[in-house]
Amino acid sequence: MAAEHQQFQDLLDELVERSAVGQEVLGEVLARTSMRAPAETSRVEIASGYPTARRRIIQRAIPQGSVSKAVKALMGLGLMEDGEKVLMSSDGRMLIPLRLGSAYSIAGVHIVQSTDLQWQVTTAVMGLDYSRVFGTAHSVADSWERATELIYEHISSLKDASDQERTTRGLAPLRLFGVGVGVAAPVRNGEVVRVSSEEEPFPLSAQVRRLMEADPRFDHPVSVVVENDCHALTVQAIHELNYVDADFIVACIFDERVGGGLVIDSQLRRGDNGRAMEIGHLSVGTPPGYDPAAGNDNASYGRTGRSGGPNSESNVRCSCGRLGHVDTLATPIRIVEAFGGNTLQQMGDVDATNERFSQARDAFIRGGAALGRALAHVSNSVSPSRIIIYMPAPLADPKPDTAAAAYLAAVRAEVVNAFAACDRSDYLIVRAFPTKKDDAALLGAKAAAACVLESFIEHALRLDTCTRPVRERSSGFRHLVSGAS
Repeated sequence: MAAEHQQFQDLLDELVERSAVGQEVLGEVLARTSMRAPAETSRVEIASGYPTARRRIIQRAIPQGSVSKAVKALMGLGLMEDGEKVLMSSDGRMLIPLRLGSAYSIAGVHIVQSTDLQWQVTTAVMGLDYSRVFGTAHSVADSWERATELIYEHISSLKDASDQERTTRGLAPLRLFGVGVGVAAPVRNGEVVRVSSEEEPFPLSAQVRRLMEADPRFDHPVSVVVENDCHALTVQAIHELNYVDADFIVACIFDERVGGGLVIDSQLRRGDNGRAMEIGHLSVGTPPGYDPAAGNDNASYGRTGRSGGPNSESNVRCSCGRLGHVDTLATPIRIVEAFGGNTLQQMGDVDATNERFSQARDAFIRGGAALGRALAHVSNSVSPSRIIIYMPAPLADPKPDTAAAAYLAAVRAEVVNAFAACDRSDYLIVRAFPTKKDDAALLGAKAAAACVLESFIEHALRLDTCTRPVRERSSGFRHLVSGAS
């Protein structure tokens, strides 16, 4: 079992003992409650199954008696509580409202590493349903080690402040359910995977847990869930879509990179090494097998605009050291570099009255087309119900008839013509990142926090990667096989 899930299993074992129902029932009851959050639900709605079920693969109704036992145990440990709003059933009966408990908090952390090797660390402490933020902290670090220390320091100080405030109101301190950390890198088993294969993965989850276990203020083991930041936004999108879409794609356009998330059967798919849906590392800028730096004959590719010259986009190397990746063409930093200075907003506002309009528009077209072509390939491979793109406001909502408008137009031109798109008008959904830096960081922190409850639910439903021996149910087999825990 993954170390970061040990607290989850300990809590589930106690809930099973209290309720006399299986952990899968407990997980599904909590999942159906979280799907409604922050709105309230009822035992009747929880028991009914699809469309209130969390996943299409778990559409069945739950016996009312099992729901009542699970709810009683969850309420006994503070994970659920009575609601306040009056609910009515379809036949006019009054229903007793339920909601996620207010006795727990979750810490969400957002870490961004920029090219100047500065780690921006934002931490927020919030309730289980993410609707109430109790405090935030922002700091800058220069290494993963220092970022780890800041996470611990942020959570400790925010917890102290929250505890003191609650004490003045005669309330007990909130119990920390877990810590979610979103990072701008692939993640595998709680470790940050470095871009360079020569660097060892950084054990971020283990390091944060170690600091917290040594602090008597944290009187119980705390699970630390580390997730790629794009994957975290994808988990948040699962909740926002209320599990209606079983298969979809999320793409995130950050200043210096492009990332993504893949959802199949309403579950995030990370891949074997945590690098699933690294859209930024898809090759779209050079023909297959072509390396301009190696001096290949480029004559046959001249008509495509890939001149192969020393300053052309096809010669810009990605952070992984390779050529022609989406990150070298579609990111704001590359678009601005191709234009030659100015901010993305200033460059995007260039209109036809400006003598450099054509140059600016071409840079946006190249970037948008590169992203769109990559998304079209992914779309044809997965055939999702929709694609959600997060991008900076100047790209997501440009002024009409400006250079920036060409970016999204180029993305759409490629994506909607993908074979899997089938001319759906709602196939592509565009969302703008908050313009203010702190607001964008808080969005990332909330998404990271969402991964904690999601991880607990996946663990309860035996849908995560934790394994332990389980007995084969078929009477024809008596040996032990490996199964999800």
